[in-house]
Amino acid sequence: MGWSQLAAQFAVEALPATVNQETVTFLRIGVAKYNNAARVGITPQGMYLSTWKIFFLGHPPLYIPWSVFGELRAQTFLWATTYTTHIRTDSGKVAFTFSSERLRMALTAAKSAEKS
Repeated sequence: MGWSQLAAQFAVEALPATVNQETVTFLRIGVAKYNNAARVGITPQGMYLSTWKIFFLGHPPLYIPWSVFGELRAQTFLWATTYTTHIRTDSGKVAFTFSSERLRMALTAAKSAEKS
């Protein structure tokens, strides 16, 4: 699945205590859904991703730098907007779809800074 492919390259021992995390309402990594089960922490350099302790087995915390994210696309259905991109790994690409506006703004800002 997607998390294990990301973990092969981006797993970390633990999240820094200084990183403020929020629960992601809608999150899909590859084909697996993590709705309300994953938390994201945003830094200027990248994103920390973790699951609730109950799902920790097989889901180590991740640190994913902004530079490995691809182009971001928005999709709106009825009243909900989701954002889809991909994350480049050594073994290919992993689809990444989410609903967090805060994550969208951080990713957009990081991609704009890369182009400058």
